[in-house]
Amino acid sequence: MMKNKWYYLGLLLFTGVVSGTTACKRAINQNKPEVYTPREDTTTYISDLALLYQGGTHRLPWYKDQLQPYIYRSETPGKIDWLFDGFLFIEFKDNLGHEYAEGYAERPAGKVEWEWLLNRNFEKDKAIAALDGVLDSLARLKQIPARKRKVVLTLPEPIVGFKDWGRINHSSLDFDSASHRLNACKWYIETALEKWKTANFKHLELMGFYWVAEHNTGAAEILPEVSRFIHQKDKRFYWIPYYGAEGAGQWKEMGFDIAYQQPNYFFNTITPYDILTGALNFAKKHKMALEMEFDSRVVDQPEFRSRYSAYIREFQNYGVWENLPVAYYEGGSGWLDMFRSKDVEVRKLYDQLADIIIKRQHSTDARLVK
Repeated sequence: MMKNKWYYLGLLLFTGVVSGTTACKRAINQNKPEVYTPREDTTTYISDLALLYQGGTHRLPWYKDQLQPYIYRSETPGKIDWLFDGFLFIEFKDNLGHEYAEGYAERPAGKVEWEWLLNRNFEKDKAIAALDGVLDSLARLKQIPARKRKVVLTLPEPIVGFKDWGRINHSSLDFDSASHRLNACKWYIETALEKWKTANFKHLELMGFYWVAEHNTGAAEILPEVSRFIHQKDKRFYWIPYYGAEGAGQWKEMGFDIAYQQPNYFFNTITPYDILTGALNFAKKHKMALEMEFDSRVVDQPEFRSRYSAYIREFQNYGVWENLPVAYYEGGSGWLDMFRSKDVEVRKLYDQLADIIIKRQHSTDARLVK
């Protein structure tokens, strides 16, 4: 995930905590986690959630051709296999100086920037509309997934200390006030729901909102109320904390319906293996889902390929692939770049993970679709 100062502090602390686990690592790996499928039913469950960085001016526009490799794989004419069943449209900053979570840019995003982000997500022929467009083209060919594809939208963090976010009902909001921060979140959620209703997508379902701050510092006093409001709208609340994030183990108390633990092993070739296994054990202890992590360095920096493979191997050892929902961080275009690569080894790595996701989709469809 895109890292801020809080991540690095948490990782330093947790490196010390888990550094002594190497000797017993393989023995621990034999203990698979309990099956954890929160609020599982035919309408809400997401097996494989792709993180699509969308909004900032530095991101891909996400046209149809860019999204296709995330939606399905077709190795023979007329036959397709479904890939990700969920899509999180995620953003930390607009690349114009404003941040949607603390620690990513020069100044907090205000009401204008929050609405700008929503407008970027709902832009014609891009992002969510393009996703629906690919699925519509497939439907015309009688290729329809057993379950509608799910969408999760970023909910910006109302950053404490921001004095001039904007106005709601003629009142200016000051984010030193918990009630003002809560009101801003409610406004954003209601505005997003209105835009979703107006868009009238044919093949997508809006599942809920993602709390973009990767730790709960400054938000613990409002998160349960934000969660209640989201549930009143019959939506779900998602979170993906970094390893060592404050509050990660208390995700249920904060009101989240599901939390995916970031292992944070991939991003640096000197990060110890114990970070990966330590995160898996932490997720197991706290009944969390997991995040698979990689980026385009798999394509052009071979030293990162072993880290990509380590996730696949350890997720298998821990029973993650068989039992848990998984979110996929791919750096903004990593999956697309792997799909387009002419390198035989890279394509093999792409197909290895695609095979896993396809198998998981078959299993989820068989379990949920009656």
